[in-house]
Amino acid sequence: MALSLSRIVSLSIFIAQSVAAASSTLSAAEFASREFDILILGGGTAGLVVANRLSALPTSKNISPLRVGIIEAGQYLPEDPLINVPTAGNLLGNANVGTLIGNPTYDWLFESVPQPGLDGLVIQYPRGKVLGGSSAINSMVWQRGSRSDYDVWGTSLGNGEEWTFEELLPFFRRSENWTAPSSSAPALFGLTPAQKQALAEVHGSSGPMQVSYNNFLTDLDVPAAHALVAASGIAPNANPDDGTDLSMPAQGVARTVDSHTGLRSYSASAYFDADTRTRDNLHLVTNAVVSRIIFNGRRAKAVEFQSDGKYLGLFEAHVALKSHSIGSIKTPQILELSGVGNRTLLENLGIPVVLDLPEVGENLQDHPVTLSDFRLKPGVITLDSLANESFTSHHQVHLYVDTNALIFVCLISRQSETNKAGVFTYSVADIGTITLQSMTTPSEFKAMRASLDKELAERSLTPLQKVQYQHLKHLVDKGEEGWVEIVVVPSGGVLSPPRAGKNYMTAVAIQQHAFGQGSVHINSTNTHDSPVIDPRIADLRWDFDVLYYGTKFLRKWAQTMPLADLVDEMIVPPASLKGDDEWVKFVKSAVRTTNHPLGEIFFMDCVGDMLTRSPRHDGDGTAQSWGCCRPTDENIWACQCARRRCECDTPHNRRGNPIYRVCDRREGRGYTPERVGC
Repeated sequence: MALSLSRIVSLSIFIAQSVAAASSTLSAAEFASREFDILILGGGTAGLVVANRLSALPTSKNISPLRVGIIEAGQYLPEDPLINVPTAGNLLGNANVGTLIGNPTYDWLFESVPQPGLDGLVIQYPRGKVLGGSSAINSMVWQRGSRSDYDVWGTSLGNGEEWTFEELLPFFRRSENWTAPSSSAPALFGLTPAQKQALAEVHGSSGPMQVSYNNFLTDLDVPAAHALVAASGIAPNANPDDGTDLSMPAQGVARTVDSHTGLRSYSASAYFDADTRTRDNLHLVTNAVVSRIIFNGRRAKAVEFQSDGKYLGLFEAHVALKSHSIGSIKTPQILELSGVGNRTLLENLGIPVVLDLPEVGENLQDHPVTLSDFRLKPGVITLDSLANESFTSHHQVHLYVDTNALIFVCLISRQSETNKAGVFTYSVADIGTITLQSMTTPSEFKAMRASLDKELAERSLTPLQKVQYQHLKHLVDKGEEGWVEIVVVPSGGVLSPPRAGKNYMTAVAIQQHAFGQGSVHINSTNTHDSPVIDPRIADLRWDFDVLYYGTKFLRKWAQTMPLADLVDEMIVPPASLKGDDEWVKFVKSAVRTTNHPLGEIFFMDCVGDMLTRSPRHDGDGTAQSWGCCRPTDENIWACQCARRRCECDTPHNRRGNPIYRVCDRREGRGYTPERVGC
């Protein structure tokens, strides 16, 4: 008997919420009555890594473990199928059965202010509002950036050699439990035995994050990958994780899906697993929104949060350290509500100024993206087929519940019950970067570079921007770095309403290194009000031109064999779109973001247990100590990485982040750098 997809998802959500309600977490009142050594503000991608490492048992049995508390605004939904089943929440939205993004149960529903460079377009900014943060709602892509992306952290930005790619590689490996692609697994191009061995050498096998490759590919994936190589002239990449990430991965992109269960692996499942949850010194409160941090001078002494409309607090005697892991949008908001930020802004809102830091909320960076829709010829199987009753009856879906958890078992014609393979374990496989030179003519590139130099020369740049822009110009001029990422999503409905019974391809061009920088600021004193998000997309002509040429390349790609054989019609933009003015208008309407915001508090540090600017940037301070307010997520990155953030963020919080080193400096605790992840 075939179950309709909408009934499956509706039933599974009901059961998952019933199961999740029984999860053991402290009530807000109980949590507020506890004493903690460390508070983690936000149980997201970075926050749960920090909580896991700092709540681990000390090396000496004679020493008490640190008491760690996590304040999370969302719910804890460990058995939710929209989170756990890879295809369900990410790519079934076009079948009208519900998604993660745009769903207030999982998403903060942020959006930008109208963008002048895009004729007033408003950009959605999905961020995870659930334990696990955005790692619970992302596309599960597990990618490293290029070597140069990381090396600039250690060299040009002055953080030292320990922050270069080579020094970070052991921490990338330590964070993952990588499963090699099996000999029977489908591949975009395939690997030789020597290439498989080289790939294995840069991955880890004992970490908490489960990493694997697709065991199911749609009819689009292989032709699209081969067409990209033909259209760009760049050979496939056998080892995209060794610091050279250019082109389409030969095996297909790695993803955070457990190869044994077929379920998503993310921060909550990896770092807040059953063993971690049983620690007596680690406690969680959910549905609790942080209102502000209360300071005594510049020393953080208390945290105020709201639950069920009530204000609660954890005060000075209870708290030794506070870690900000509430994400790239909420962190600037909480700092400004707490009196840390631009004096003029704070005083206009009547907020007492703790520290005048105009840089708070500035330096916002992201990966702008444009999309195009194509309808495919009859018989080409994509994820749109999942909304097709004949397809779901052929690929039977069975749902069952045991006494402990909800489990999706997809009994598809190409899978067995034991290996949890098949279409419901699918995540996007075709993700490859190409150089800007490969999609422009030499004269077009030369004109773009001249225009960029002129535009930057006319602007007043900060010292940081001078370093950032010099780095970016060096990368693009070499012509060896991926500047635009090309993605095929084997479904439609993003830019145009899909027709029943038809299958589609959404082609994506993602700008990896935008020069433009935006901001995130408050405009009210209410923590429940969304902050003002202004990414300033296409603020520079250079950034718009990259999006323009990237969008035109998508059409060239779709017209390249063997992909061209599968395309029936160009839908958005239509084939009739030809003139430059028409292309400019379309590109401005088709821009989105890849939801990778970062950088708005990169300068903050903790000096002598006082909040201050980082000494790396303005010379303040001479020593570091414990007992302060410490940002720990991607907000502190000064430069964007040309790949997904999740694999960058997790090792960052296992590498020499000073929040771990405070434990080693605290006399008598008995913590070692190895134990806490430094």
